[in-house]
Amino acid sequence: MRPDIVHVSSAHPWVDNRVHLREAAAAARAGFRVRLIAVDSDLPAPTTSVEVVRIPRRRRVRRMVVSTTQALLLALRSGARVVHLHDPELIWTIPVLRLAGRTVVYDAHEDLPDQVWGKDYLTHGQRAFFAWLSHGLLRLAGTADRVVTATEWTGRRFPAPRRVAIHNFPLARPEDDTQVGLEARPTLVAHVGVLSRDRGIDVLGSVAEHPSFPPEWRIEMVGSIDRATSTELLRAAEATGRVHHGGVVGPMEARDLLLRSRIGVVPFRRTPVTDQIFPTKLFEYLAAGLAVVATDIPLWRHLLDGVECVTFVPADDPGAIARAVRRYADDPALLTRHGAEARRAAARFTWAPEAERLVAMYDELLPGLRAGRAAGR
Repeated sequence: MRPDIVHVSSAHPWVDNRVHLREAAAAARAGFRVRLIAVDSDLPAPTTSVEVVRIPRRRRVRRMVVSTTQALLLALRSGARVVHLHDPELIWTIPVLRLAGRTVVYDAHEDLPDQVWGKDYLTHGQRAFFAWLSHGLLRLAGTADRVVTATEWTGRRFPAPRRVAIHNFPLARPEDDTQVGLEARPTLVAHVGVLSRDRGIDVLGSVAEHPSFPPEWRIEMVGSIDRATSTELLRAAEATGRVHHGGVVGPMEARDLLLRSRIGVVPFRRTPVTDQIFPTKLFEYLAAGLAVVATDIPLWRHLLDGVECVTFVPADDPGAIARAVRRYADDPALLTRHGAEARRAAARFTWAPEAERLVAMYDELLPGLRAGRAAGR
């Protein structure tokens, strides 16, 4: 059956939280016929009403040439009236799709120029060149019929009439409503999500070795490690038995880890990118009722103003994180109070209102489709 909407990614796995489990699944639940074209993965994901077409995993250069072309052809062959693109490497397909009469949505997960400037492994000249190139790509992306952005900050680069902010807030889960109190959980500090230098891999590798870190506690991590990132400090920390990296797991398995933990940590470095993003893990920590230790970033302070569940620490300071964990370990009442406040605050950051805005956007692009289908039943 021909889909109404096809979500397309040549870089993200089909189990991706934003691409599949939030956006594509929300459209399917609303009554649209939805297909997802994304990268193959052996990881599990919850069952949705989204039809999934998997493309092979490929290395970066082949992916940007072969996978993007394959994804474009599959999107065209699907016959879907709306094509929702999720990767900067797919921007070049926008004029092709529009010439073919398709309505195009481009999803800007992060701010591309700021992302380029944050890549320390590039020389200044290389970063300047790629940042200049990324501005050109974003001008092309701005020709899409709609641009979905993960934050309002990312949206500033696109025409106001066509942009829609859809935040990366977590899906509500029944498991979160039956969680046990922090005092009954193992003495774990959890980190979920991608690890890189900017996302604090070196800091996490040093925290457990700091003399302030409580000896009976451990750090448990799951998520991929950026290929350009050194893992030397992390592997050395793992050898002590007080730090464990569980590798890449499915999105629900990652959230299950949080329900077995007491503290969630967000150890980002201060960069143009991290200063302006809402890390999904932060909201997942709140939903799991965790006390949080996070880098002191003004946007996050503003976001959580009036919420007493976070200990903010300086960036790149493993000692500050160790001392924050020690404070929670030594003061169970503080830990319990911050966990309870986190759970209350989680109601402010849920996926349901974001899904409503996303579906409203699709209704504008496909006027009368859902109503007509419902009337024909």
